Amino acid sequence: MKKGLLMLIAAAAITTVAYAYTYNTQVPVPGKTLADGKLQSEMLFPVYAYGLRIAAPDCKDFSITDTTVSKAKENGAWEEIWTVKACERTARIPVKFTTSETGTDFAIDPMGVKVAK
Repeated sequence: MKKGLLMLIAAAAITTVAYAYTYNTQVPVPGKTLADGKLQSEMLFPVYAYGLRIAAPDCKDFSITDTTVSKAKENGAWEEIWTVKACERTARIPVKFTTSETGTDFAIDPMGVKVAK
């Protein structure tokens, strides 16, 4: 999982340079996320990767416009929805968080992504 995540981040970084996309990387992100600043920073490009998938081909501007807790924190686990704006389109990206003594892991549910115009 971590190797795949690192490859996805690297691909997003290369794509960013090659095509001059603009990503808002300001932390803290808007909304009510329970993720701390470090975790938010780690999540930005994996979340934006889903923004790239829903964007029109000529779209180059991406931002996270909202975060909401969709399932309250219980036993160190919770779920959130991160909303990404890609030009005129938006996507609601479901993220599951799990904490342990070594930190917090997150997983994006690709089947749960909702796209709106």
